Amino acid sequence: MNHLISFALSLLLLFSSTSFVGWAAAPGVDGGPAANQISVPADSQQPPAVPAAPEETPPTVPEEPYVRTIDPSRPMVALTFDDGPHEVYTGQILDVLEANHAVATFFEVGRNVAAFPAPLARMAELGCEIASHSNAHRDLSKMKKSALLADLAVADEAFTAAGVAAPTLVRPPYGAVNKNVKYATGRTIITWTIDPQDWLSQDAQKVVSYIQNLTDLDGEIILLHSTYESTAQATAILVPWLQEQGYQLVTVTELMAYYYGEAIQPGQFYGYTYFSTHGRTDTPLQLPAGQEDAPAAGEAGEAAEDQPDGWTPTPVPAPEWTPTPEAPEETPPGWLVA
Repeated sequence: MNHLISFALSLLLLFSSTSFVGWAAAPGVDGGPAANQISVPADSQQPPAVPAAPEETPPTVPEEPYVRTIDPSRPMVALTFDDGPHEVYTGQILDVLEANHAVATFFEVGRNVAAFPAPLARMAELGCEIASHSNAHRDLSKMKKSALLADLAVADEAFTAAGVAAPTLVRPPYGAVNKNVKYATGRTIITWTIDPQDWLSQDAQKVVSYIQNLTDLDGEIILLHSTYESTAQATAILVPWLQEQGYQLVTVTELMAYYYGEAIQPGQFYGYTYFSTHGRTDTPLQLPAGQEDAPAAGEAGEAAEDQPDGWTPTPVPAPEWTPTPEAPEETPPGWLVA
């Protein structure tokens, strides 16, 4: 009898334990956890993560294009570069001008244009003025009229082949002129007013110091050469410095119009006498937007100055050392020989 009672109690305990376990494990029944619920430990204080809202990106405002203007009442100076284009240094000079929204006038040698035409398109794009420095950098005052005209004509062909107009503005090599150079070319002949002799020193700091030591540069035309690394280095210093001093950098044609009040004309010679007897005009001319070149040959102009044959301009002196007019020099490195 006792055995039967023990067996019955064992069956009762076994049945009760199995039912309890099944109830506890059954999902979604009588308070059991649902199948799609995530169990969070009771001691956790962090709420479920919520995805962050995407940040709004402010609309991009397009940068206004730079518009170059000239104020005739403010100081201005014209940087000019002779003897190029150079395969390397002309590009470095243009880099400086572009970075500072500045322009210059480049008096280029025809045979160098034929060898390195690429920089001329960039000059034009930046608003620089492209002018002629003859074809072979010979002393034009020692040529017969026919040879003089032929030299300039060959240079014209190099300019047009490079994709720019044949210049009517000419600077004679060495500043050397005679009656034929001044009157017989049908071009505008112009020299300079300041010569830091960069071709002689080939020292950037000397060039910079020379120009910075001058008390007033308003209305001046500065002679430089784009065939020297030292000149490119000096330009990188001078361009922002001139602008910091309040000078507007303009082309020769712009300087003549806005400062001297004259539209340069073919058959006119602008040399030492002109610049030493003219100052800032009270009636500046307004050039049409984008007009850089001198008028076409054949248009009427004022009578040329009566200068003796062989005359060369006298530069403005500066403290410590006094420049002389540009003199013929040995062919500099990088300057092409025909």
